[in-house]
Amino acid sequence: MNKLTEQQKRAVQAVRKNVCVSAGAGTGKTRVLVERFLYLVQENLARPKEILAITFTEKAAQEMKERIAKGLRERNLEEARRELENAYIGTIHSFCARLLREHPIEAGVDPNFRVLKEEEAGLLKVLALDQLMEARFQEPAVFELLRAYSEKGIREAIEQLVNCAHAFGLEAASLILSVQQDDEKQSRINVSEALKPLKRLKGKEEDCAAIEEALEKEISNWEELETFKELKGRFKRSDSKPEIGIFKDVWDQWIASRADQLVQPVRTAFLNLVCDFESRYKGLKGERVSLDFNDLEYEALRLIEGDSLPSKACRELYRRNFKFVMVDEFQDTSPLQDRLIVHMSRPDNLFIVGDWRQSIYGFRGAEASLFLDKERLFLKGGKGERISLIDNFRSRGELLNPVNLFFKELWAGKEISFEPLQSALEFGKKDNPSVQFLTVNQAEEEGAQDGRMREAQVLAEEIKRLAHSGAYDYKDFAMLFRAGTDIFLYEYELRNLHIPYYVVSGRGFYHRPEIRDLISFFEVLENPYLDIPFAAVLRSPLVQISDDALFWLAEHSTRLEPKEPFYRAFLNSREIPEMNEEDRQKLDSFRTFFLELLGQKEKWSISECLEIVFERTQYDRYILGLPQGKRHFANLRKLEEIARELESRSPVHLGDFIRYIKGLETQEVRESEAQVEALEGNVVKLMTIHKAKGLEFKVVILPDLNRKGQNERARFLFDPEYGLGIRASNEASGESEDTLTFLRIKEKLIQRNHEESKRLLYVGMTRAEDHLILSGVSKSERNGTEEGGFDDGANWYEWIDQWSASNPGQFERRMIQSFPLKQGNPFSPLAEHKKIKTALEAGKPLEVKMPEEVGQIIESLKPIEPIQFDRIDLPVSAFAAFEHDPEEYRRTYELGILPQEGHPEAKPKDLGSEMLSATQTGGPAVLLGGRFAQHDKIEEWSESEDETELSAAEFGTVVHRIFEYLVSQPEKSGERLPYLLTRFSENLDQKTRDEIKKLSLQFLKSKQFVEIKQAKARHPEIPFVLRLHSGIIQGTLDLLYQTADGKWVIVDYKTSRIDDGGDLKIHAERYQGQLLLYALACYELLKISVSRASLYFVRADRSFD
Repeated sequence: MNKLTEQQKRAVQAVRKNVCVSAGAGTGKTRVLVERFLYLVQENLARPKEILAITFTEKAAQEMKERIAKGLRERNLEEARRELENAYIGTIHSFCARLLREHPIEAGVDPNFRVLKEEEAGLLKVLALDQLMEARFQEPAVFELLRAYSEKGIREAIEQLVNCAHAFGLEAASLILSVQQDDEKQSRINVSEALKPLKRLKGKEEDCAAIEEALEKEISNWEELETFKELKGRFKRSDSKPEIGIFKDVWDQWIASRADQLVQPVRTAFLNLVCDFESRYKGLKGERVSLDFNDLEYEALRLIEGDSLPSKACRELYRRNFKFVMVDEFQDTSPLQDRLIVHMSRPDNLFIVGDWRQSIYGFRGAEASLFLDKERLFLKGGKGERISLIDNFRSRGELLNPVNLFFKELWAGKEISFEPLQSALEFGKKDNPSVQFLTVNQAEEEGAQDGRMREAQVLAEEIKRLAHSGAYDYKDFAMLFRAGTDIFLYEYELRNLHIPYYVVSGRGFYHRPEIRDLISFFEVLENPYLDIPFAAVLRSPLVQISDDALFWLAEHSTRLEPKEPFYRAFLNSREIPEMNEEDRQKLDSFRTFFLELLGQKEKWSISECLEIVFERTQYDRYILGLPQGKRHFANLRKLEEIARELESRSPVHLGDFIRYIKGLETQEVRESEAQVEALEGNVVKLMTIHKAKGLEFKVVILPDLNRKGQNERARFLFDPEYGLGIRASNEASGESEDTLTFLRIKEKLIQRNHEESKRLLYVGMTRAEDHLILSGVSKSERNGTEEGGFDDGANWYEWIDQWSASNPGQFERRMIQSFPLKQGNPFSPLAEHKKIKTALEAGKPLEVKMPEEVGQIIESLKPIEPIQFDRIDLPVSAFAAFEHDPEEYRRTYELGILPQEGHPEAKPKDLGSEMLSATQTGGPAVLLGGRFAQHDKIEEWSESEDETELSAAEFGTVVHRIFEYLVSQPEKSGERLPYLLTRFSENLDQKTRDEIKKLSLQFLKSKQFVEIKQAKARHPEIPFVLRLHSGIIQGTLDLLYQTADGKWVIVDYKTSRIDDGGDLKIHAERYQGQLLLYALACYELLKISVSRASLYFVRADRSFD
């Protein structure tokens, strides 16, 4: 107690009143909670079981128990220490579970229920949704809902609504039904008021009368709404007449309110699905006698909040038993959890600790306002106390002071004042500034990924420089990211400089090659007739046949029968004369094993199947021998653990397990790779800021400051105040239509996310003990000269740039004149590659410095003949990239760095995977010369990552998909286009949607499309594999069609931003080799002689043959 500060002592000893402790970052709140618990026990104010202590995580609860137990031993309070084992110390979920088990009859639950882990709950939700869709999709209302919003969109919306309702302790249906009934009426009144001054304008009498007449009419369909929307055009906005602008705004609101009425059938259909889902999910949990985390909270609240006699008795029992209630991290509680805590508390025994500035879990239902509300409530009438902890025991003063100043201005004007932290520790003298703001300059024409790569190079070198200086070890560094999307770029640069690192709780697990291999194996074990997974398994290290063998298997399958599955060729692989002996033996061995396991798969569990696979194929040993093999091997064991965990709860069918894993992959569940390095090891840590909450590091790096928060792209939004907001599908215009409820919720979410973005930055910056590095990218040297405020949509970089420029000397500002990706610096591998290339082209010797030992090894190898590579496997785009620029080829196809926006060869996906996926989905495919498909069904469009700006690759993907369906049935193109635009671009920003619509309409009017429409036959998106003497070429033809006179023509779409005619012609020449390969593929595989190959430049609306 003697080592506590005065404010900490006040917090520890405050009793017989409610207390709110505002504990800033690093102010020792955990110690306060432990010391308060010990104080209450030592002073005989309460026994351990009479104190309810709620923590945010199980780890925090365990740490608190251990520290309390140690303190009780030191105080010789042995009886209390023994009682501690049964004390109420834990998370809100563990307390709820205990509450329900102690009162199962009153709660109406089975006393032997078990708590589902998130993984198993996710599996049951997927199963419930599968059952729901299978049972209901044929109903007209549900079918229309799925058609308009896609099955994927409806599935996600159902889960989001249920989670949102539970966070507030509500039934999901109540959020849908709480639509504001008076919205349309009030909007109509607003329009009438705004119309009054317009009536006095000369020549507007007729227009005003038309508006008034429209206000009285009922709107029963979207066509009528479109007619009413056109009335706004009668009034042109004018700076000299602000009343016109006001009218247009309220008119838009009225239109949105009428749209709200038109989507009522959608609400009803959606509500029915939500209720049905909840019933099915509850039934599945009931079969397993289990509850999920949401159930624990909801059922516990229902138990103690009810008006029945059992509920009242239960509530009073706990209020009487708990003399003190302590809650940690209160800023991260949800409204439901707050209600639970209030019911457990007396009017004068609640002690909460938290910091509104560190509330960053809004996506889990946390409300930062709850903490501030409690502060005001406790102080009202002088019945409670607010205690501020501002003495920071983490960071040096030179770091804290500028951070305080920055956030004081960032939160200026808010209703609650910002309390600066002050350093309470003595640090040694430091020569260098404690806060650095690094700006990496990049060229205007380069995209975001190029900028991040440059930044990653700079930061990797900075880490290496600081570590080599002796000031820090690698274990002292932590790179904290706003999102984990592009962590791989920073990993690459750390590996490149041989810096040891570890990614904490990333998203990469389900995307790891070793995990994908095994999931593909399970898919073919479940259904051997799936071509894509089977090809993936055969090519993977599980079998490891050559590309030639894969080619001949595919070729043989088409010889047997045009639609013969790949599996049949595999069974008859010994009959393929072109197969070499090594591949034949591999296939024979695998076939024996696979057929044996296939016949006995029902006998084994999933985890046992994995063990059998490892034993028979030696796959795990192979993986262990790869670079970073320990990491890959640990991932295999983690997959086994996931399978065993699911199996321990209930029997899991192979198909369910596959759907579960693929569902988690699709939904991008944050499952990290297996941990193979202790966090205390000498490695640089990479993690998200959310994962770093509660941690501290000597050196914190906040990279990628330019990244913006995720845009709200959902078509269903939920809010307890406004209910369900829908971005409707306007059948008349073919475009999305925002309802008034949707707009209100969206505006609320934007503001909430904006404020949480500030808090997230605060959490990130206050993790640092000794040194803080802030890093971003700029395309100019403006140095904070742009005007703007902290309340606009700017990103972190712009906030820091603007503030540091206005407050010189607070942050050390450094402008890095880039590390040009094609010219580079001495530390860049790309630059070294360029240097070697230049030397070789000039016939000069390579100036490579190396240790003497390495030179001796090289000298000893000189007599050995150099290896001659006689084959190479490439997609067509890679061939074209290499032909044009070998450096660009290396970056894209060797390093895996996607081409940037504006680059002419920015492709949406790997063409090899595109070839395979088409055969699985029944999409447009010619696989090795055989199968055309029809386009009578429009496939579901899948959203990509959380970037706010659409890349060139993504833009090209959308345009290609729309064109694909337009050319397949050109006679229906006019009626199809609105639907296609909605399906494939509905979640994009308005500017991008408008551009795509413009280009699509332009394409329909083009000479190219006229000829396509007149064609005798049209085959869009044809994947192929072409075997050449030197290897395999794979690709996809955008369109192959036969003209009226019987000639065959290839068309390749290009969405590059090149408008000048002269430049366009030069640009077209680089694709000559690519088009020749397409023509060769048609000749070799389809026996078609191509008469003409055309490039259609979409933006320029020009074709080049």
